[in-house]
Amino acid sequence: MSAWHWFYRFLLNYRPFLLIVFLVNVLGTIYGYIWYWDQIVETVTTMPPWLVLFVPDSPTASLWFTVSLGILLFAPKSASSYIAGLIAALGAISSVKYGVWAVAMNAAVAYQGEPLVWEEWMLIASHLGMAVEALLFIGRFRVRPAHLVISLGLLFFNDFLDYNELIYPWLRDILLDDLRAIELFTWMLTAASFLIVSLVIYWSKRGDSPIR
Repeated sequence: MSAWHWFYRFLLNYRPFLLIVFLVNVLGTIYGYIWYWDQIVETVTTMPPWLVLFVPDSPTASLWFTVSLGILLFAPKSASSYIAGLIAALGAISSVKYGVWAVAMNAAVAYQGEPLVWEEWMLIASHLGMAVEALLFIGRFRVRPAHLVISLGLLFFNDFLDYNELIYPWLRDILLDDLRAIELFTWMLTAASFLIVSLVIYWSKRGDSPIR
């Protein structure tokens, strides 16, 4: 085992590091729901209230991942349970998806000539972190193929609601002319995130993987 592999395994099992990541994600999840608050209120007051469950995409992805970290920290023996595997799969795929999605939307705004404010740069960094950390930790859980398929179905259903009920995350006005292209990109990103997480899980179970 190389020094990098050893350090990698050590870091993913080092409790103080896990606690820091857990607390950062708790705070990030809370901030995410605050960021979506106006859209949440508008959805509840003007649409069927149940749709609000599918409005805060990124913070809900972060919530699933944070719950997974909580399992590793406070109930490690449960990490191999069926429910923990489903939560981990949903957290990983959705974190990769919405992490990349947020970066892409902000990049599209900048590409079309709109300057990004500091908050948008912060969102780019934090959402990149969402995607990376999900891939780093998914190997710590026993994720079954059924978990991945269920997660894929739920995220496709979320995409359907986003663009048929128009509850997608609020976009800069400059992107509204590209809504159909964004919808297609979102559907493709869901499928791509599913494949990426599946491949990482497969790799993590190999005998030479540093995650084992």
